[in-house]
Amino acid sequence: VAGVFQGNTQDFTLVRYNLDGTLDTSFDGDGKVVTDVAGRDDIARVVALQADGKIIVAGRAHNGDNWDFALVRYNPDGSLDISFDEDGKVLTDYSGCNEIGYGIDIQVDGKIVVVGITMDADASDFAVARYNPDGSLDTTFDGDGRVATDFIGTIDQGYAAVVQDDGKIVVVGNSVGTTVDFALVRYNSNGSLDTTFDGDGRVVTDVAGSVDRGVSIAQQTDGKLVAAGIAVVDNSDDFAVVRYNPDGTLDSSFDDDGVVTTDVIGGADYGRSITLQPDGKIV
Repeated sequence: VAGVFQGNTQDFTLVRYNLDGTLDTSFDGDGKVVTDVAGRDDIARVVALQADGKIIVAGRAHNGDNWDFALVRYNPDGSLDISFDEDGKVLTDYSGCNEIGYGIDIQVDGKIVVVGITMDADASDFAVARYNPDGSLDTTFDGDGRVATDFIGTIDQGYAAVVQDDGKIVVVGNSVGTTVDFALVRYNSNGSLDTTFDGDGRVVTDVAGSVDRGVSIAQQTDGKLVAAGIAVVDNSDDFAVVRYNPDGTLDSSFDDDGVVTTDVIGGADYGRSITLQPDGKIV
């Protein structure tokens, strides 16, 4: 489990449990690891496991002037992996703006994809960075390893990613226009927008007519994409799930229009994460 420890500053924190729920003392001696990434506030947002058992945590770290993407890799015993950028830690800046890493996925070749937002005082864009297994930016991805994508010039926020079986990368989040809507972007493996995905690589979906935020995404075995998040329905937040065909169109076989909202207990309900069962059911 990845999160934040609040001391004099905020630091990346990992905890590992045994199957029975007890702390795993083979993990850094007591089951807990706290990492000061950049000497100031560091906030972990997401964790992923490599095939070799190494652990990658992504989020943001303050460099003294602004926020950067932050990436830390640990060995299976909880120690920092010094083969990863020499100290286990990587910070990534986009032209002096603020960056926050929210999502991560690992390609079959071991390259690491981190997604989030890059923002200044007036606007924000989807941000995607791809790293080689040694922690260096992958320059085969848009020339410098980094891509920023704008929808309509205001606030666009990327929250999660999935690397498809064909190597294409799909990012889900939201875009602010007249309303706040689910937003998806699909990139080719070289970082360019995939124009086979809704014509320009970008899809915006108005789920319920008000505020809709996509925060998690998964790919089915048939190539369809399932995005989950939040939609405001009758002035109340509900779970929202949208399913897309591989070309970015809404899948009308999913509840007739591709969109499902669920009022869980009558109040505010926030969907934050999605996964698929082996039988294809969606959790």
